[in-house]
Amino acid sequence: MVKTAAFHSPEGILLAHMLLLGWATMIAMGASYQVTQVLLRTSMYSRKLAFFQVIVYVAGVLLLLVSFWNWTPLGMGMGGGLIVLAVAVYAFNLGVTYVRSKLWTPVTVGASLSLLDLCVTVVLGTTLGIAAWTGWSPARYELLFFTHMWFGLVGWLAGLLVSYRLKLLPMFYVSRKTGTKLNYAIILFFQAGVWLGAGGWWSENRMLSNTGLLCVVVSLGILGWFVRGVRNQSSGKQPIGAVRVADVLIAVTFLLAVVWTLLHVGSGAAAQSYRVVSTLMLYVVLGWFSASILAYLTKIIPFLWWAHQFRTKEQKKGAVLLAEMVPQSRLTMELWGYLTGVGLVMCGNLFGASAVAALGICIMLADVALFLVELARVFRY
Repeated sequence: MVKTAAFHSPEGILLAHMLLLGWATMIAMGASYQVTQVLLRTSMYSRKLAFFQVIVYVAGVLLLLVSFWNWTPLGMGMGGGLIVLAVAVYAFNLGVTYVRSKLWTPVTVGASLSLLDLCVTVVLGTTLGIAAWTGWSPARYELLFFTHMWFGLVGWLAGLLVSYRLKLLPMFYVSRKTGTKLNYAIILFFQAGVWLGAGGWWSENRMLSNTGLLCVVVSLGILGWFVRGVRNQSSGKQPIGAVRVADVLIAVTFLLAVVWTLLHVGSGAAAQSYRVVSTLMLYVVLGWFSASILAYLTKIIPFLWWAHQFRTKEQKKGAVLLAEMVPQSRLTMELWGYLTGVGLVMCGNLFGASAVAALGICIMLADVALFLVELARVFRY
């Protein structure tokens, strides 16, 4: 990505979709199927639809990436069509599950709005493909492109992460502080920022985009305050390691959002430059989103596997403790190592230093491989 001159080059488009569709969105979809059932205490509307959606989505992403690599318009259209179908099935399956549960909380409201943002992202992506073939003006195409990225990165991925965090953190910390009216403010400010920002990018109205960014900053600030309260009111043993890494990333995300907002208010062109935007993309996808998901998996996977393996009272009597199923200290060190690699990739991308970015990628790959091997040891029980 360091050497890519623009987002619209074949390499830039391939990398962006590989990260966002092939990695981030695929993980978000898989995690949301399980987390939704835990949060709503119900089963999915249709497991068969879920399996069908995953198969169609994977096929669509693979076909789309290969088509970007070879730059074959027919393959792009077919791959994009499969992705649109998969997202429609995914949205329907989760949407019906939410409606049938009749349990509307800040978490479910936020997840539903993030689902809407995903659908808008797909519609805008399809429109981009049509615009490229029909010859839209470069200026209008660029505005549509930034709006598409904004909805995908902030509305869908970040919005879903913020929503689920409101429920998962109190569970991990065994905290007395759970759902409050403040949580609705977090969701409403965040989603208001998403839509105001999108309106600003599309219409080139800096007042709208600045207001949207400010709303997102306010939401992240309130989220940080909420997390602080969750930690302070913990009634159990503090989670060791990895979950705290995810907490630190909330503060980092808030600071980066403040800096980018100030930069955008002062100089919109500088804030929207290729290197700045692509560096922020790397942080959101590889840093904040991926590292937070990995941190949460250290709690979720042992819990689910323990519940699956030890179902009866007799089995539970001699069962291993959850805290003993994974080496939390080593997982934490490996996650920090992974984030060190992400930081080097960001610096290399921002300053055009390919060697630094390459070193960061090597560190990332090594640490995430070790992390996953350690986490997979859960399944030996």
